[in-house]
Amino acid sequence: IELKSAKGIDYRKLEDLLKRQQWKQADEETTNVMLQAANRTSEGWLREENIDNFPCEDLRTIDQLWVKYSGGRFGFSVQAKIYRELGGTRQYNERVWNALGDRVGWRVNKSWIYYKDVTFDLKAPLGHLPGGSSGGGVDYSLLSRRDL
Repeated sequence: IELKSAKGIDYRKLEDLLKRQQWKQADEETTNVMLQAANRTSEGWLREENIDNFPCEDLRTIDQLWVKYSGGRFGFSVQAKIYRELGGTRQYNERVWNALGDRVGWRVNKSWIYYKDVTFDLKAPLGHLPGGSSGGGVDYSLLSRRDL
């Protein structure tokens, strides 16, 4: 995988963490690099417009790293595929979003889990990671992007 970035982001740390299957640290690093690429590090979270304008090259690099090192289990494209299968679109739909949460393990017994309860392991459900620690960008606007 070429670690391409339209914003000059260095993805070697993320790749190294994923290679070593350090899923929690890789999830946190994913948030860090996404905030850097969107120029939102000081805010610590992404707005919908930041996600809409997130560089394709960077999104692809992050996704390809997750997919490669998880053997196809994790990544935004894995989540996006499930989201679309459930009927997800560019329009927020609570039923679809809840169904995605149920499917990827972000919801248990109809309740959204806390970040401390995320499963950082390959045994986690398909699409469980990245989970977007503290304001990362996993939401319906990201998963509905055509480039995933």
